[in-house]
Amino acid sequence: MRRVPAAAVPVFAAVAGSVSVFQPGTNAAHIAYLIGFTTVVGCAWWGLRSITGPSRGAFRLVTVALTVWLTGDILYDLLDRFAGPLGDVSPSDFLWLSGYPFLVAGMVKLVRLRAPGRLRDGMLDAAAMTTVVAWLFWQFLILPAAEEQHLSLALVVGAAYPFGDVMFFAAMAILVFAPGSTRGPARYLVSALTLTLIGDISISLLPVVFPELSRSGQADRFDGLLLLANGLLAAAVVHRDAARVAEPDNASAQRLHPARVVFLGIALVVAPTVAGLHSFESIVGRVSLLASIALLTTFILVRFVFVVREQERIKAALAHQAEHDQLTGLANRAALHAALELELFRGSGFGPVVYYMDLDGFKQINDRYGHAAGDLILVEFARRLTSAIRPADTAARLGGDEFVVLATGVDDEAGAGQLADRLRALAEEPVQWNGETLRFGVSVGLASCGPLDHPHAGALLAAADAAMYEEKLAGKQASAVAAG
Repeated sequence: MRRVPAAAVPVFAAVAGSVSVFQPGTNAAHIAYLIGFTTVVGCAWWGLRSITGPSRGAFRLVTVALTVWLTGDILYDLLDRFAGPLGDVSPSDFLWLSGYPFLVAGMVKLVRLRAPGRLRDGMLDAAAMTTVVAWLFWQFLILPAAEEQHLSLALVVGAAYPFGDVMFFAAMAILVFAPGSTRGPARYLVSALTLTLIGDISISLLPVVFPELSRSGQADRFDGLLLLANGLLAAAVVHRDAARVAEPDNASAQRLHPARVVFLGIALVVAPTVAGLHSFESIVGRVSLLASIALLTTFILVRFVFVVREQERIKAALAHQAEHDQLTGLANRAALHAALELELFRGSGFGPVVYYMDLDGFKQINDRYGHAAGDLILVEFARRLTSAIRPADTAARLGGDEFVVLATGVDDEAGAGQLADRLRALAEEPVQWNGETLRFGVSVGLASCGPLDHPHAGALLAAADAAMYEEKLAGKQASAVAAG
């Protein structure tokens, strides 16, 4: 299926919208705007046909938002032509307003696909910034208009547009703050949301700041800006990588986006700065300021708590990884040496006993059935080992099929021998793997600090290793005699 070049869509929208910029309020500007917008929406629907996978649903919502806005424009023209002046509120307002949630829903769906299960931090940062933006809209746009008018449908509809802009900002913040690449289609989306927000804010502020320009129809110049923004949205839909924009980006998830630091800093500064420079005479204005500060503080504190907990979790995981074998979860060589040195320092009773174990027949299983079968043997033996020793004892894997148990509280040689027999019995039951019965044994050598002149961790392990080797060698000789 032939695809429309993504860059051509905003270029065409800019050309069509330039008529509104240079000839605002004219029939030529209006016709060029409608032709440009209709073409942009048509390109978006055509591009949607080429998108496959989960991202199709997100871009469908974006395309529906564009279609709803275009329908509102066409309906307004038809009603104005056949029904006369429409006043402050028309059915088109409800279509224009309904496009906001469609677009925001598309952005949220897209971000959820890009960062499954990793949206919490981005959502909190976006919520903090959105709180400040919503308060600014409320304080300087909605509240002044509400204080000068009685409650009416026109007032409610007029206030809904700034809240729609807040939704735009929230969608843009979520898209920027969430993990994932901001190149390709995502760059078009961010640019479109930014331009739409600038255009809507300018149109909202123009009657307040420059009422004479608003009455002369100069606000129509911003139609070109909004048409360009809609062209950028459509460009994201027709982009050749639109289907891939929802793919997770694990690399960027590990990086802190600079915009997050800047935006959060702005969010923390805006409310106190405005409070210091502006006098809030009405009770509603003061309450809204306090409410926004409380809400912003809550978001920041929750974000801080999550960051601290995540750091604690990472430190605990690293500490566990540094002291444990990754395959079996047993203590590693470093942790075993530390525990053994501690027990030797205590020097209580018969002293610590070290059991050095090596699995018999493990190499043959590994060579015949592969490493997966060998790993199963190691994991299963580690499980049996953990269940056979006491909580105060330490089980470790030194590497390969070599295991060590550091037993404390052993009273005499008889008790040490009994534990050695229990360890040998751990290999009596075979292991089932893919319909095969895997049989193996274990040679156990033990050593205590009693016979050693200067016991230390290395000497004790070496003695236990030597005893284990003697037992393994004796077992091989016995097998050879039996076979002969």
